[in-house]
Amino acid sequence: MSATAVVFLVAQSSAFLGSPEILPFVMPDDFTDLKAVAWRVEPGRPDPANPLLEPEMPWDAGGVFSHGTVLRDPIDGVWKAWQVSTPVSKPYGPGTWTHDRRLTYLESRDGVNWLRPKLSFVRWEGHEHTNILLDLWCSYASVNIDVNRDWPYEMFIFRYPGYPGASGRIEGLPLPEKRDTHPYGLYRYRSKNGKAWQAVAGPLKLATNDSCFIYRFGEREYVSYHKTELPAFPGGLAPYDIADGGVRLIGRRTSPDGMNWSDPTQLVMTPDWRDPADTQFMELCPLKVPGGFVATTTVYHNHTQNIDLQWAASRDGVRWWRADRRPALPNPPLGDYGGGMIWPMRTPVIDGDKLHVYYSGTQGLHGDMFNTKDSGPRQLRARGEKLSRQSSSTPDFGALCRATWTAGRLWALAPSIGGPHAGTATTRRRDLGGKTIRVNVVTRAGGELRVELLDRTGRVVPGFSADDCLPMSGDHRLQTVRWSGGDTAPASAAMLRFVLQRAFLYGFDAVKR
Repeated sequence: MSATAVVFLVAQSSAFLGSPEILPFVMPDDFTDLKAVAWRVEPGRPDPANPLLEPEMPWDAGGVFSHGTVLRDPIDGVWKAWQVSTPVSKPYGPGTWTHDRRLTYLESRDGVNWLRPKLSFVRWEGHEHTNILLDLWCSYASVNIDVNRDWPYEMFIFRYPGYPGASGRIEGLPLPEKRDTHPYGLYRYRSKNGKAWQAVAGPLKLATNDSCFIYRFGEREYVSYHKTELPAFPGGLAPYDIADGGVRLIGRRTSPDGMNWSDPTQLVMTPDWRDPADTQFMELCPLKVPGGFVATTTVYHNHTQNIDLQWAASRDGVRWWRADRRPALPNPPLGDYGGGMIWPMRTPVIDGDKLHVYYSGTQGLHGDMFNTKDSGPRQLRARGEKLSRQSSSTPDFGALCRATWTAGRLWALAPSIGGPHAGTATTRRRDLGGKTIRVNVVTRAGGELRVELLDRTGRVVPGFSADDCLPMSGDHRLQTVRWSGGDTAPASAAMLRFVLQRAFLYGFDAVKR
């Protein structure tokens, strides 16, 4: 097995051997000077086959939901999904509903046509075989695979044994001292085949109770990104929101073994002054790629009670940047799948030259914001005041969907004026001597990209000006820049200046010949 394959299997990068090379993405920290350029975010292309799998069976008639993992198994090449499904929800009390969440399993040979395997782990009335893996109550299944383990499949998942109708026990684990049921929390499982799961530990001492995905980025590096809350920012209060008085943010914790987690949480995703006042974050779902990490950000708009997706990027997994505040995957009209909320799976998936985001597109909103029947006052967590609360979290009726991007082309630096007007972007100083410059670029009709080399003082290196550069036009994922002076940067070269006219720069690097 090659070193590249081992890294993939351990780190779960979801990239496959044979995929085209992807250049590192561009970020603001690449540049010291930007003129007449801005950030272009590419919209996702909803799959023509959407919805890929709709509610159909009694146990998922209320929603084929997400809060799980979709990946292509490196062991057998089969597309697999571990996700939450629910029967039709019923009113449980004033303003509340049942959410009978079970872990279900799906398979696909092509990533588009999904099947419910008939398994014998959990029966349903009238059905001896179902695709249910774990009974009540389950959420946020984080699955990773490592062929070097005796039990290749590992899963972290929230369980609620005390939920009405649940057994109260986690099979295979001893009860905590002085308890007759297992508590709600995050539990760790292992499996030989990804279907029959055995609990090995829990509840883990990871101080969060909702919206948490866990990633294994190295042999001894576990990272969790999870939702946390603070008192609502000025202008962010929505009395009809289920978390009235709070703002949802994303925290990060680390662990060397998946058992002992850092504390307190490190805030890594918060709204800033560029965001609307009602912006909140439910999830951060990263993928390790050349240059760092890209991630879908599950953006909750509590004034309108809908959820869409934005792209975020980070060099180190800690400091995150969003190129734009407009959604990369917007909601279709209300009543369509995704018209209310878009809940992505645990991580994007690279498939050849494509990048897929699997998600549950729900038809409804997060809360019943136009409910006119009082459900009683609620004490705000922020300051102890009381407000009439008209809404609660509503059932998540959704279907499995996916959207696709070109791998390595999620956002670009583009001219902010357009037409015949060029924009420029000058990089920070770096060691360029003896290296070739490669770019990932697309141009429109009549457009071009040129690059010039500057020395440490900012002067153009003779023979390597923009006029000396052979202009690049068209669609180039991996194009070497050439000048009249050659295609290797001289020793004095220390900076790049990109000149963009009707051109989109997605990435670049400098490599030794």
